[in-house]
Amino acid sequence: MAKWRNKLRGILTPFTNSIFAIIIGIIAGGIILWINGYPPLKSYYYLFHDSLFTKYGLLRSFSYAIPLILTALTWSIGMRVGIYNIGAEGQLIIGAGATVAASTFILPTGIHLGVAMIFAMAAGMAWSLPAALLKIKRGVHEVVSTIMLNWIAIYFVRYLVDEPLSDPEAAHGSIPIAESSRFPILFEGSILTGAIFVSIAFAIIMYIILWHTKTGQHLRAAGLSKEIARNSGINVARMTIISFLLGGAAAGLAGCTLTAGMPPEWTIYRTLATLLGFGFTGIGVGMIGRNHPIGGIFAAVFFGSLWSGSYFLQLNLQIPIEITDILTGVIIIFVAIPALIEMIRKRR
Repeated sequence: MAKWRNKLRGILTPFTNSIFAIIIGIIAGGIILWINGYPPLKSYYYLFHDSLFTKYGLLRSFSYAIPLILTALTWSIGMRVGIYNIGAEGQLIIGAGATVAASTFILPTGIHLGVAMIFAMAAGMAWSLPAALLKIKRGVHEVVSTIMLNWIAIYFVRYLVDEPLSDPEAAHGSIPIAESSRFPILFEGSILTGAIFVSIAFAIIMYIILWHTKTGQHLRAAGLSKEIARNSGINVARMTIISFLLGGAAAGLAGCTLTAGMPPEWTIYRTLATLLGFGFTGIGVGMIGRNHPIGGIFAAVFFGSLWSGSYFLQLNLQIPIEITDILTGVIIIFVAIPALIEMIRKRR
């Protein structure tokens, strides 16, 4: 009985901390709205009601959550092994480029989408490997190497969009994703596609790997204490590589969902406007989800509702986008603070 009580307390404590942080963040955001002359209660009504309790808004929230579930996994898997993997941005962009390249093949509909996803995950894994090897072989900190790889990925994919993968009929982006390699749209007139099931399934698979396999136990043991793990016979270097590869696969798949699963674009713009930001935002999602694959799903939906709700704020109250960005940013900061404190406490 005591065992189950402790287990329940371990689940409820982070949950209640996050709820309390959300409330504080909402209060702080309301003060900012009031200072700038906007009604807080009415603003929050459009922010949350329209994004979570209307069909159109809820579908938008879920669609924005799809890539965030996956990029949050990139961060969370790394943190479970004691690694600050902030390379999801570059790995996502490379995965998106690989998806466009895979769509040039002529394959049956179901098989083509599967090939595109495999290409995206393989590209993300390959892009994460240099950071893993630099850390193991040369002791290069992963924050430095992943940031450098992010920038390389941005300009490399821009080159692909400008040259080999450019659309001859439109100068603003790459060739459109072939219809046979697109995720199906779930509701007519919405942007929500079957990619939502893929991202949730991937998160569940990562949960099973991390908590119910021997490899997952070794990964988490390496994150708790590398010295103890090494003395116990665990190959810490191997665990580091595995964590980078799993995170790269998740981020690469996120790039696939943003190209083959995000209508109506079905393409990569030259500016990469539809791709930038999801990798770094995934860090906040992972922290709010307590670096847990299942927690990341709920945190991603929360983030998605903020992004979706900001659209309704601008539409109904004509609140400038800068104010909505500040509002959502303040809420996110307060929600992430408990996870940040916990992360610092564990490090100390």
